[in-house]
Amino acid sequence: MKRLIYITLCFVALVASIDTSAQMRTAYFMEGSYFRTDMNPALAPTRGYIAMPLMSGVGMTMSNNFLSVNNFFYKNNSEIVTAFHESISADKFLGRLPKTGLVGANLNANILGVGFHTKKSFWNFGINMRSHNDITISKDIFKVLKSLGNGHYNLDNTSFSSTSYAELYVGNSRKVVDLGFGTLTAGARVKFLVGLMNISSEIDQMYADITSDNITGRMRGSIRANGLMFDPSQVVAGEEFSDDVICDDIDKILGNFKNFGAAIDLGAEMSLLDDRLRASVAVVDLGFIKWSPKTHIEAEASADFYFKGVNLDTEEADSDGQADIFMKSVKDGGYSTRLNCALNMGAEYNVLDDRIGFGLLSHTEFRHSKSFSELTASVNFRPLNWISATVSHTLLSRNRLGVMGFALNIHPTGFNFFVGADYLPLKMVKYEDIPVPYNMKSFNLYMGIGFNLGRAKYADR
Repeated sequence: MKRLIYITLCFVALVASIDTSAQMRTAYFMEGSYFRTDMNPALAPTRGYIAMPLMSGVGMTMSNNFLSVNNFFYKNNSEIVTAFHESISADKFLGRLPKTGLVGANLNANILGVGFHTKKSFWNFGINMRSHNDITISKDIFKVLKSLGNGHYNLDNTSFSSTSYAELYVGNSRKVVDLGFGTLTAGARVKFLVGLMNISSEIDQMYADITSDNITGRMRGSIRANGLMFDPSQVVAGEEFSDDVICDDIDKILGNFKNFGAAIDLGAEMSLLDDRLRASVAVVDLGFIKWSPKTHIEAEASADFYFKGVNLDTEEADSDGQADIFMKSVKDGGYSTRLNCALNMGAEYNVLDDRIGFGLLSHTEFRHSKSFSELTASVNFRPLNWISATVSHTLLSRNRLGVMGFALNIHPTGFNFFVGADYLPLKMVKYEDIPVPYNMKSFNLYMGIGFNLGRAKYADR
């Protein structure tokens, strides 16, 4: 049992630290990459493009303030042990964890994308499928697993929310003014959103009581769901949850496109000192989705549990539990949800006729009442007009030296290939013969293939 807990928590720590994203920090200063427009609509790529469906932009971003490899693996003399090893005190382990943790995941799939240069500006159009997911976790969950001592453990700070939607966007970037000492480029991307699904939970009460005689637990809360797959006409208030509220008729699903919204990305870049210094700022995903009462259902959830022990004669556990989900009527189910917006600020200084650049990027993502911030330093190489490479290191996210980022972009006429990672461990240690990236908090790997269109004359150097 003890080994099972170790394996489970090691898996949770590693999975929760994965970070693969179309909005790669390392790609922000790569002029040939068209992924950079996702982080700042003013940063046009040097060539136009046609994105291959599901090949040019598929990614998943996972970020957290709670779980990391360093929080669950420790050096004990010459060996690596988990946080649940007897040599690691409860105070040492729990002291690293916040009272409430947040694990967030963004999914993004490019369905269609086209970008092209005109005489004075860059236009791009596309369709993306996106999903935002957030889980809050109470610190007391790990207190139970670590101490297993008598006491009352409050787990109220536990919840889940998920929003999936399609976005249709049009973006434009152009040089708006030459100030004499520098050039200002502005960009905007307007998005029309179609809500596909929204699910969230609210926990009113959840706890566990552990005594020398038994273990008891209770949960009381509610669940809210809205989207294409739900049919409120099948809800019977006070009845247990039934699969009838989930649509399996394609005509009903197609008729449930009733949830819409809008968002905007705004960005700017200032070029100074004969284009040697470039400073940029952007706000992305500033918007909302309005969910219709015609596709909205709600339910109340409850669960009770107790465990007194195991009968050594029969080897049967003396335990019992019950979980119920009851539907409730919804009089006014319309509501709105906002997107997880982000603020990006960057600066790059170039030398050797723009062949080498030194960049610094600040990325802050806002998720409900929580935010995540990272600072990425990079060295950017552009030996030829159709090839570029970047080496980076992300600070302010508990990444130690030895965790680096790398990206390579090859973009000659007619073809665009990109591969990169934001967090690559240069040092591995072994836990029971399993390699563990000890100094790494996150991991990112992304690859994309597309077709290039014409190169803008104003982009030539």
